[in-house]
Amino acid sequence: MLFRSKLNPQFETFDAEKFDKQLLVSKHLCNILYSPPKLSEKRISGITFENVSFSKTFINKSTFNECIFKDCLFIGTEFQSVDFHGCYFENCNFFKAKLSSVYAKPSQFRKAITDTQFSNIAIHLYQQLRENYYQGSQVEFKNEAEYYFCLWKRKNNFVQAKRKNIRAYKFLPNHIISWLYWITLGYGYKLLNLVVTTFIIVICLISANYIFADLLFATPGHKSIIKTTYFTITTMATLGASGYTPNTDMGYLFVILNVLTGVSIFSATINSIFKKVIR
Repeated sequence: MLFRSKLNPQFETFDAEKFDKQLLVSKHLCNILYSPPKLSEKRISGITFENVSFSKTFINKSTFNECIFKDCLFIGTEFQSVDFHGCYFENCNFFKAKLSSVYAKPSQFRKAITDTQFSNIAIHLYQQLRENYYQGSQVEFKNEAEYYFCLWKRKNNFVQAKRKNIRAYKFLPNHIISWLYWITLGYGYKLLNLVVTTFIIVICLISANYIFADLLFATPGHKSIIKTTYFTITTMATLGASGYTPNTDMGYLFVILNVLTGVSIFSATINSIFKKVIR
């Protein structure tokens, strides 16, 4: 879908009075240029705004409930003391928009910008949301805004590198590392990513330890999943698996791998908890 910087040619200009009247008779406002410089002290519910421009408008002390903003322009718009409850933004332009004392879940803006070519605008939007949440002490939204900011920052770094014709070997390594950090740990802000990644790693290590058990233990005896799980978990926790002694250099390498993996997962967990709770 085309990312807009201006309205469709068939738009109609509304002043404040005409805008208020239209809100009373219609639930779908389309192809409108809101011309007044200010929109203040409004409570708007259940309205779909499509191809509507609020560019360079000061929106103040207003509440929007269950509203949809589709293909709307907020270029240079300033939001102050505005609440968005259950709203949805799709393909909207927030170029140089400013947000202050705004209540809105970051997830409401997930589809506001989807084209990576405009990732710089997405970074600006989530930067504004981050600062807004920190200033307003909206703890419940801080981490989510940080997550989307990091996500779009990675995309923007890639776009900028391509535009500047930077050689792949100079930017791809960092890009791949950032991508892996996103997939596995959600940039440290998504505990679910950490849980899933930890589960997969533990399963892989248990499988590897079971398959190569004869190389790991001096007296392997009868192999079993329970014994292998015990060995894997205790070595990952750096507690040491009592009664199990590596038999070969390969066995020692497996133990080292288990310990390093456990330490890494523990560090990632502490980092995620720190970001999730303490900050």
